Amino acid sequence: LFAVPIKNFFLYRTRSIGQGTFETMASIRVGFIAIGAGAVNFGGAEGPWDHASRLEKIPGLKIAAISDKIPGKAQSALDARRSKSNASVYSECNVYDDYELMLAKEKLDAVFIGVPPFAHGSFDYPIELKCVEAGVHCFIEKPLSVKAVNDVSAYMEAVLEAQARHNLVVSVGYMFRYHSAICRMRDLLRQHEATTGAKLMYLQLTYNCAYSQLDHPFWWRKELSGGPIVEQATHFCDLARYIGGEMDLETVQTQALSDSHPSGAGKLQHVPPVVHEEKIPSEERIPRLTVAQWRHCSGAVGQLTHGVSLHHKRYEARIEAWADGLRVTVTDCYTPKCQLAYRQGDTDDEVIETFESADPYQEEDDVFIDAIRTGDTSRVQSPYEDALKTYALSWAIRHASETSVALDRK
Repeated sequence: LFAVPIKNFFLYRTRSIGQGTFETMASIRVGFIAIGAGAVNFGGAEGPWDHASRLEKIPGLKIAAISDKIPGKAQSALDARRSKSNASVYSECNVYDDYELMLAKEKLDAVFIGVPPFAHGSFDYPIELKCVEAGVHCFIEKPLSVKAVNDVSAYMEAVLEAQARHNLVVSVGYMFRYHSAICRMRDLLRQHEATTGAKLMYLQLTYNCAYSQLDHPFWWRKELSGGPIVEQATHFCDLARYIGGEMDLETVQTQALSDSHPSGAGKLQHVPPVVHEEKIPSEERIPRLTVAQWRHCSGAVGQLTHGVSLHHKRYEARIEAWADGLRVTVTDCYTPKCQLAYRQGDTDDEVIETFESADPYQEEDDVFIDAIRTGDTSRVQSPYEDALKTYALSWAIRHASETSVALDRK
């Protein structure tokens, strides 16, 4: 049985020998497209999320190239990785300052696109389109872009056409869809409905980021990042859809707290000095708090609260779902301290489950590489076309929040 020809090589094949089989695995060559190397690509101060550390654990994989507009940053990241025990993964890696040159010179099977939101996802910055036109599988970090939803939709159509023509895998980095605690929450809700008929009533998602070490100036400027809902809380916009199903975007209502609210409640004391927020036009500064609610098509009510208020490194996150006779809560899904707690049926007792070993980042990367090797995309939880729906929700919330902030300024 032979499957999935890539660049004239078979990435995965099984041959029969007598009564048994043996499996061989050709090396997959992966490239990164970055700007300033990037925490999501090679790690940083904010948290444990980076793809390189996970890809290093996948057998038969080589990180063959890095494209970075700041090549010195890429070289530093590469040198740091080569100094560790997994240096062999990078033995053939070259650094470029132009991703199109990298695509032309390297025989890559896949790329990980981890650049700031303004630098991809549009006809102005067509990284995804160039990659799929080159016949390269793509893993795209969220958010999809900073452009208007209709513009991104038109761009996506061009990407999807090329994806289909070249038979490629395109996955978007909504890693919580792969988190075992989130999957367990989803299963509990479905099983409860199947056995009792009780549907989801309410879904609450809370995300409070630690901002004092968020020293990426682009993140603090909406025209470059999309704002904290589009860029950061997009993960929880996606979970709202993943857990609660689609929603009617016309029902989205939002209140936001801006930095310039007359009360002073939006003033932050520890914005990193490198940000120079005082130089950012007031209409481009990010809100400090956003509270949104909506109606799911199922009838359930959803609510998202995003805050920019914590110091140091640890983010805090909580997802809670209610149905008749069931309450399920997931906390700390960004950390090994993640817990799921639920109370169900005719009891006051709460069941607590822990997920210390969960690594949704590893799972999403494993699934992506496996889909390339086997041609089976059924385990890819966030294909490109589905991610547009999450993008549309995040923009609906942003638009509504800007109306709220404009009223504050009046």
